Amino acid sequence: MNMLIIGGGIFLGQALVQAALERGDAVTVFNRGRTRNWWPPGVKWIIGDRKEDLHLLMGRSWDAVIDTCGYRPQDVEATCATLFDGCNRYVFVSSVSAYASFAHAPIREDDPLASAVGVDRENITPETYGPLKAECERTVAGLYGSRALVVRPGLIVGPNDPTGRFSYWPWRLAGGGIVLAPGSPHRSVQFIDVRDLAAWMLRLIQLGANGAFNATGPNEGMTFGELLDTCRWVSGEEVGVEWVEDNFLGQEGVRPWTELPLWIPASDAQTRGFNSIDTARAKATGLKTRPAAVTVNDILEAGIPAPDDKRRHGKLTRERERDLLAVWQLRKQGLTVA
Repeated sequence: MNMLIIGGGIFLGQALVQAALERGDAVTVFNRGRTRNWWPPGVKWIIGDRKEDLHLLMGRSWDAVIDTCGYRPQDVEATCATLFDGCNRYVFVSSVSAYASFAHAPIREDDPLASAVGVDRENITPETYGPLKAECERTVAGLYGSRALVVRPGLIVGPNDPTGRFSYWPWRLAGGGIVLAPGSPHRSVQFIDVRDLAAWMLRLIQLGANGAFNATGPNEGMTFGELLDTCRWVSGEEVGVEWVEDNFLGQEGVRPWTELPLWIPASDAQTRGFNSIDTARAKATGLKTRPAAVTVNDILEAGIPAPDDKRRHGKLTRERERDLLAVWQLRKQGLTVA
């Protein structure tokens, strides 16, 4: 296949480029060149900003266009219009955050999407991200119809993840000592290795699939406790895990998901379905996820970053963790800190 990848410089884009080359596909990338300026042999590179330079893509044709970095509907609309006559299939990478509600479970592809009415369409924030992704989806589907393919990933993980969200846990357990774990070890967690996501997306294109697909894993399911046990086993460290109640963490001002990645308090009824994303449709088309131990091992093999690395910003520090654990032990003994 001859494909255009919009973005392609980091993480999912890199994985898509690599997977496509391994399949023997012809690959062109279109991006601003800010995060990567070298490409493997055979990759064509068009330097440009989708807000200003779409004319560079005119007069060309591709079997598929994969849009990895569409966040604002106005930008996606302009890209779709420019490529309409030169593209057999437009693949838009959305997010499970595009759903209107997570107050129920499981979350399926036909559940309502978030509304973008009254939402600021210029600035991407944690509050606007989901509604704008939903509106981007509507834009692609409205223009391309049966030629539109929308992928809604959950948490994308793997070596060299620039966010460090999932990687926090392999890094932390590799650091030894007593690890603060939030809530209950029996809660389910969902995530997908970026390499599995990329390979499956290319399979979808090959199959001529259309419509929307949730994409997360692991295929066999996993609990928080199993994930931390896996991290402990792979790291080979003597680590103790202390499970700390949601209410205590909330009272201490610990931020769910960001400060302690993957943690969603059970008391939050509005997010009960966030780790209950139905992936039956994706599995029916061949989505397979590698063992979590492989992902964890590869994250650790890529290197553990220094405390001041940007991927650690906003996460629970070792100092803050020690303080919380000390107070938690007093709380369990019925004591309080003045």
